[in-house]
Amino acid sequence: MVPAAAPPLYPRAYQANALVRAPLKLTHVEARIFALALGCIHQDQTELPGISIPLNRVMTQKKGGSVYETIRDACKSLMSKVVSIESQTGNKKRFTAYSIISYIDLNEGTGFLTGNFAPEIKPFLLQLAEQYTHVEIETLLTLKSAHAHRLYWLLKSWDDVGLWEVDFDTLRKQVLGDDNDVTYTLFYDFKRYVLEPALRELHSLGWMVTYDALKEGKKVRAVRFSIPKPLARLDGENQLLPAPGRITSKTRSAEKQMSLPLMAELPTLHQRIVTRLQKLKMTAAQIQHVLDFMEDDEAKIARLMKVSHPLLRDFEAGNKVFDNLGGVATNLLKTEFPGLYPVLK
Repeated sequence: MVPAAAPPLYPRAYQANALVRAPLKLTHVEARIFALALGCIHQDQTELPGISIPLNRVMTQKKGGSVYETIRDACKSLMSKVVSIESQTGNKKRFTAYSIISYIDLNEGTGFLTGNFAPEIKPFLLQLAEQYTHVEIETLLTLKSAHAHRLYWLLKSWDDVGLWEVDFDTLRKQVLGDDNDVTYTLFYDFKRYVLEPALRELHSLGWMVTYDALKEGKKVRAVRFSIPKPLARLDGENQLLPAPGRITSKTRSAEKQMSLPLMAELPTLHQRIVTRLQKLKMTAAQIQHVLDFMEDDEAKIARLMKVSHPLLRDFEAGNKVFDNLGGVATNLLKTEFPGLYPVLK
């Protein structure tokens, strides 16, 4: 008996922003199942449809017991997922918890994962008129980590604004779940193991989101994301870095004119410096010295990128021949930043 064909998966997934921004921890496989389940919904429908997903869309590895068990474990975990949405009217607070999935059937014989969304979640998934986010499902499926899935949704929910400032603790809970009080509680660890790896994945899609860590004293209080519109293009100034906290279409145009893949895989300003100075043939020790001097001073970093651009342009275009490009670059920085190599007295 030939299994019945599954209903089509629609190309876009939709969620109300309240659901997108609620704390939710997913594994990578759970995130893929959730994305594909959202693809079963069309916004013209009046009732939530059933979920029907080909198993070969969930995981692309060859068939085998371990693959089935991985999907099975992800399904069991998804059944227990609860999203908590809190709101406030005047001085009155409200807390509501929702299940996402009410039923899942994993059938290796038919090759499909089927199920139902919890009916109470309908207002956050169907016939959305305002305050919602939609993404391309195939784009989601290219992401290799659960953190990238979560961050992609969160940033997309703010991309019409272009800027998102969020308390660090709130961001951490939105990505890792609100029942996790022990993992990556220091911003340094969160940045290293969650934020920057996820941003590298988004950059690989050509979406050049940047961020600034906002401090109170020595502690990071909040994170400010600058969220560009990837398709916006403007010709204009050869400005290499935006004003603090922003990335502009002019910046992207300038990067394109330079034909340098500076932003393709670089989530931090410091890594931009490393890439630029490596291209200028400076040694690792010299680059580290520059990084220590720059710290997180965006004005200095913007200046470095600006003054070093003509040198790099001349080198790559062959306009000039340099016997010691690294030495020329070092002398340029000495001139532009007198405090970089203080004179000993």
